[in-house]
This record gives sequence, structure tokens and C-alpha cells, in this order.
Amino acid sequence: MIIVFVALGVLLVGLLAAVALARIQVPGVAPAVTTESFPGVPEGPLRSEDLHDLRFDQALRGYRMAQVDETLARLATELAERDAEITRLRGEDGDGHV
Repeated sequence: MIIVFVALGVLLVGLLAAVALARIQVPGVAPAVTTESFPGVPEGPLRSEDLHDLRFDQALRGYRMAQVDETLARLATELAERDAEITRLRGEDGDGHV
């Protein structure tokens, strides 16, 4: 019977420690991910601040792949469009020659 009380005591102490640690803000660590759905990157041209503040929802073994894949595809498309615009404005051909 005493073993049951000791086990319950250990579980209670562990639960209290987990709750206390979840509420403490650690400097340099981003706030915990909420249960809200991933807002995605904003519409229109992306700025560096948009990516700096980007946070993906966490899944069992990392981040949600669909969210990451969608964001990377958007970034790849936008970078390709910017590269094409830079090339057009510089008057270069596809190999970087004028």
C-alpha cells in the first residue's frame, strides 16, 4: 500500500513540475505553439520579417509537413519570379550573359 502512495506522490510532483515549467517564459525561446491552425505566410510579396516571425505547428515527430511544403513551394515560386525579374531588368540572357 505504501508503494501506491509513493508512486502517486511521484506522479503528483512530476505533474506539478510540468505545469510550472510550461508557464515559465525562458529568454530567447519562442512562445509555445498554440492549438490555433497555422496562419501561413501573408499574401503579396514576402518580406524578411514575414519569414522571421514564421512558426509552424508541431506534430508528433517534428512539424506538420503540409505546412512546411506549402511554405517552401511559395518561397521557391517567389524567388524564381524575383530572379527572372532581376535577369530581365539587367538585360541578361538565361546564362548570365548580356
